[in-house]
This record gives sequence, C-alpha cells and structure tokens, in this order.
Amino acid sequence: MTQKEFITHEAGNEEAWICVCGNRPESDGFFPCDRNGDEMEPVKGWEDLYVCRRCGRIINQHSLEVMGRNPKSKMLE
Repeated sequence: MTQKEFITHEAGNEEAWICVCGNRPESDGFFPCDRNGDEMEPVKGWEDLYVCRRCGRIINQHSLEVMGRNPKSKMLE
C-alpha cells in the first residue's frame, strides 16, 4: 500500500501552495484540470482539481491530496 501524498502551503497563506516538487504559484504555477491532469476552464462539472504545471501532480483543491499524475507533464520525477 502506498502512502498518500499531500502538498503544503506557506504559513499563514493557504492560497500559496507548495508542491512536493517545490513548485509555487509564482514559479510554474497550478492550473484547473480534469481527472487526467489536462488543463481546463473551471466550468460546471469541474471537480475542484488542479495540476502542478511543473511535475503534473493532480491536486484536490480542498484536501491538498495528490490524486494522481498527468503522464504528459514536462517533468516526471
């Protein structure tokens, strides 16, 4: 069984995410995405997921849990 992975945020700023890979909003950033990690507009039906533009991790906006990874990301660790 694999351990769940979570991103963090800066102390005192819950909107300033820090990905496991070290990405931050002011670096490569995070973008709304679908379940596959493909960027999309946050329209009706969007599942509150974001993708890290650096490593492709798919993040649940509310829990900050990593839900998967987009295999097309530019940096696979």
